[in-house]
Amino acid sequence: MGFFTKKQSTTGDPFLDAVVTMQSDDNTTYTSAGAIRNSDIFTAVSIIASDIASSPLQVIKDGVPKKDSGITNLIDGQPNEVMDGWHLKFSLAVNMLLNGNSFAEIKRDGNKVQSIELLPNSSVTVTQTDNGELRYNVGDKKRRVPKENMLHFKYFTQDGLTGLSPLYALRDEIKIQKAGNKMIDNFFSRGINSNGILKVNKAVLDNEAKQNIREKFEESNGSQNGANTLRTIILDESMDYQAMEVNTDVLKLANSKDWTSRQIAAVFRIPVERLGVENTHSSSTQSSLIYVKETLIHYLNCFVSELSNKLGKNFRFNVDRMLESDPDTKVKNILEQVQGSLITINEGRSKLGLPPRDGGDRLLASLNYTYLDTLEEYQRKENVENGEE
Repeated sequence: MGFFTKKQSTTGDPFLDAVVTMQSDDNTTYTSAGAIRNSDIFTAVSIIASDIASSPLQVIKDGVPKKDSGITNLIDGQPNEVMDGWHLKFSLAVNMLLNGNSFAEIKRDGNKVQSIELLPNSSVTVTQTDNGELRYNVGDKKRRVPKENMLHFKYFTQDGLTGLSPLYALRDEIKIQKAGNKMIDNFFSRGINSNGILKVNKAVLDNEAKQNIREKFEESNGSQNGANTLRTIILDESMDYQAMEVNTDVLKLANSKDWTSRQIAAVFRIPVERLGVENTHSSSTQSSLIYVKETLIHYLNCFVSELSNKLGKNFRFNVDRMLESDPDTKVKNILEQVQGSLITINEGRSKLGLPPRDGGDRLLASLNYTYLDTLEEYQRKENVENGEE
């Protein structure tokens, strides 16, 4: 059975051409190119994709990250001839979030990975044979790519084989927000709006006369140089002035935009304050910690699982950068790690961007701490020397 069918279209932008059209069960069509015109969705996707792209990939062996791994240097550095590692990870994350799926082809020379190349979603067709085998075909000529050489990232999936975009859950919210934005735009661009009405009694004025009276009135009351701003307005008996108020219904509609922003933040699982909505329930430090632990880690695991499966190594993303707080707290934490014999002095200096020092590669330990069995042996010797045994 076929999972994806191509819909040929072009936006003139190679990046947007990599976006595949999505079809929901109720025949409502979404395209990612249109979705990212929504400022909240653009912000949510760019935040998550940027954080994934900015997190270095590490190979883990026995629970410890290995240094100078060739495969991580390839992915983070220069995975192919036309793209650096940051933009590869960013593009894969964007396509996964907007379309539910993203693809990259592994090019090998024997058992060695030579490059990893991004594949536009519109060029990939995924099918499953009757015996359950997955087949990936690329391009109009249906070039077959073995499944072991195809990185297929998906976040939300019902069958474990194909992904669904978070945009499916935002169909109604996007419509509401779009309608609200259009109404506000029409109000200010097409509506008759003013800060006041100047009525000239018992006069029939043409356009030129109205313009002259408006300019003279505004000049007299400080609109040009501000000299008469907020001073008393003086009119003769032929004129009446009435101040205007902004339609409160429009202001309420503008304020209700927070509701759709909160819904979008909830679906993408990012803190609402990152979409410009005030959040009084947590500090920025708490918000960042919650974001990493409860949101970003799930997106990262989608990448880690597929990379580990197709590349035969255990991977993880280093997110230390996003867990850092203010500089003083960072220095305090590093100092405690050095004093607690968790890291060496030079490892602590490297976290602060400082060069290593001679003798800084040894772990420090306090004389006040020792192993329990050593302490028991020390106490026994003390008792012997004191004649207590």
